[in-house]
Amino acid sequence: MNRLLLYILFISSIFSQTQVVIEEVMFMEVPYVGKIKTTTQKFASNGFFRQESSLDVDRFIIRMAMGGNKKYGTILNGDSEARIIYDAEEGQYAFESFDLIRNNDGKPTLKGMEENMNFGGGSNRQSDNEEAKDENAEVESEDDEENIIKRTITDEIKVIAGLRAKKVVTSIENSERSVLFEEWFTTDTLLLKYALDKEKELIEAYGGERQNMPRSFAESMLAQSGKEYDSVEGRLLKYSMEMKNEDDKGFKMKWELKDIKEIPFNSDDFVVNKKYKKVEKLD
Repeated sequence: MNRLLLYILFISSIFSQTQVVIEEVMFMEVPYVGKIKTTTQKFASNGFFRQESSLDVDRFIIRMAMGGNKKYGTILNGDSEARIIYDAEEGQYAFESFDLIRNNDGKPTLKGMEENMNFGGGSNRQSDNEEAKDENAEVESEDDEENIIKRTITDEIKVIAGLRAKKVVTSIENSERSVLFEEWFTTDTLLLKYALDKEKELIEAYGGERQNMPRSFAESMLAQSGKEYDSVEGRLLKYSMEMKNEDDKGFKMKWELKDIKEIPFNSDDFVVNKKYKKVEKLD
């Protein structure tokens, strides 16, 4: 009788569990490189997390130099204490246990999507903070030239992925270059926080530490400048950044949260494709 009761409670808990699904899109346009688009899906539930990113490079030569378009994923399974990385284009996956990572000072031994898909411009979460500092120092100019900073927290509201967001515009300019940011922040952060927390819990379970991108690239650069600025509450849902030099050439980057929703738990979203071949590590 006790076993039957436990079984009923277990089944009930499975069907009552939900998951959060997020879709993000990032677009970059870089001189001499061309256009690069990254689409990322995240699946988060209690004890489970998966992230899958696809990389599409516009220019053929650059695409070939980077090894072609890519589609990589990482799965964290708290029940089996396993970290799985996979290459959807090659149909391969590799596995390591949380114990193995713990014995390596909390550092995964297998390269995931962050390393394999690192093409700069803020794509690698593990090095974003350092890159942001380098960019900030560069924008301040070699001669310590005074930057002209303009920042407007507008009253404009826009619905992005079903969430209300407020627009903030920031520009940083000197005689050498200019940077223009347009950012949208929301205070409706419940589902976003849930997904981040679940990923963080699993990373900490193997002794690691989740490395975050800056909450706002504009605020990060303003902080580095040492000047006071007005901040806004909430999390970023959308931003664009355009950097130009004195020749009017530069770098463009856009990012947007396209969709976020809570749906019933689907275990298939947290397992590797059965057709994939197991390998020791991904190239």
